[in-house]
Amino acid sequence: MVAHLVRLKLDLLRNSLRRSRAQAIGMILGVLYGAFVVVALAVGVAVLRGEPDVARLVVTIGGAAGIVLWILLPIFAFGSDPTLDPGRFATFSIPPRQLAVGLLLSAFVGLPAIASMVLGVGVVIASSQTALSTVTALVAVPIGLLTAVAVSRWVSSLATGAVSSRRGRDVTATLAVFLLAVVVPAASLAGSAAGDWGGFAETAADVLGWTPLGWAWAAPGDVATGDLAIGVLRLALAAGGLAVAIWLWDRAVRRQVVAPRGVVRPGSQGAATGDLGVLGRVPDDATWAVAARTLTYYARDPRYQVSMFLTPFAPLALLIPFFMSDITWVPLLMGPLAAFLLGWSEHNSVSYESTAFWMHVASGVRGRSDRLGRLLPSLLIAVPFVSAYSVVGAWLGGRWDLLPAIVGLSAALLGAGYAISSIMSIALPYPVPKPGESPFQSPPGAAGMTMLSQSVAGLGTLLLGAPVFALSLLAWTGTSWAPWPALLAGLAVGVGAFWLGLRLGAALYERRAPDLLLSLTVD
Repeated sequence: MVAHLVRLKLDLLRNSLRRSRAQAIGMILGVLYGAFVVVALAVGVAVLRGEPDVARLVVTIGGAAGIVLWILLPIFAFGSDPTLDPGRFATFSIPPRQLAVGLLLSAFVGLPAIASMVLGVGVVIASSQTALSTVTALVAVPIGLLTAVAVSRWVSSLATGAVSSRRGRDVTATLAVFLLAVVVPAASLAGSAAGDWGGFAETAADVLGWTPLGWAWAAPGDVATGDLAIGVLRLALAAGGLAVAIWLWDRAVRRQVVAPRGVVRPGSQGAATGDLGVLGRVPDDATWAVAARTLTYYARDPRYQVSMFLTPFAPLALLIPFFMSDITWVPLLMGPLAAFLLGWSEHNSVSYESTAFWMHVASGVRGRSDRLGRLLPSLLIAVPFVSAYSVVGAWLGGRWDLLPAIVGLSAALLGAGYAISSIMSIALPYPVPKPGESPFQSPPGAAGMTMLSQSVAGLGTLLLGAPVFALSLLAWTGTSWAPWPALLAGLAVGVGAFWLGLRLGAALYERRAPDLLLSLTVD
């Protein structure tokens, strides 16, 4: 049964290449890009073989960070793979222990796990100072990887259950804010207390080496530097930590097999009879009808709510280095960053429609109405947030003279982001969680396509806004004539890009709407 589950995951990964040609090409390009980055990192770690002390610091901190990423990224970024959800196997009468082992090993069939294993090879090479340290690394690295995956699956199962209620979603969002507002400043303060980054790295490695995050990764370095007893002790603690992680995962599997959970509560109620909600409060026009549907999603769909909660407030993270250090220019970027994120976040909006997109095709909604209607709700959020962040950034940075340049750059990035998104959501959509599924899930095999589409959308936005950024940089460096030209250029670029992107996106929609519906239905 374990081997059968692994084969099923391999089949799903192989079938992901058999979708549309654009998705297959996008996935391949994304994999190649990711492979280059991962191999470069692995080589960078491996070359530390001749410096055991530095290798110990890098491996311990990097390994601990890897476990944290395995825990957090499936929840707040890429989503947990729904094929590994134990609740989906509740009706197959599979023994829970076999299911737990099979799903755990199946988690290694995927791009994140492959990347981690490649980095693990670099760790083994970097730790091969002596025969004993090499043997220790060959044991410790698999323990560390298995621990990361097991804890990741356990946390993902908890998150999948948490979003089954509104209170669970609130708790998850609060956790995200806590991580942003507490953990990062604490790390910054710890770095300041250490006096320098070298001292901070040594302190961090020493502390992490005695935590479950660093037991496995610090052990080879201890053996390589002559601390055999400490290395063996940490290796034993790492093995115990792995046993606990597997036990937690096994309990989660048993619980979900006995009582599988869904995201949508059967007791949820709709609107009152005759009340059309937002649809009844907007003008009788196709553009506003699309906008009203999107606003309804914001109010009811957890997938939209997660993005709506995180994106507008992400620029607040820039206040961390401002208050924790002497970097006084960071708040100046709050307005431009908010504009970039809000425009960029619309680059895959059509995919969230799923099969409901048939109403747009069947009713003959024009391309301009579809493109503009999807952006109107985001504009309602962007205008006040970007304006407020621009003013607050100029105030905190003490540079009121740069306010015109900040507003201009923000307008350029917002308009450029909407322009690129209007085209990308039709030309290069990628799979997202289906309606009713957890917003923390993502379809299997979508990582490469997701990376490519997000990268193209981000780079395209930055390239369109580059001329205004250059003028803003001149203003910041003291060129007195630059702020107002930056404002005028930013407004021109933003409005012009928005108009051009809307037209191109509308024309593309007119040509590809039926094909797009087919791809959304198949996915």
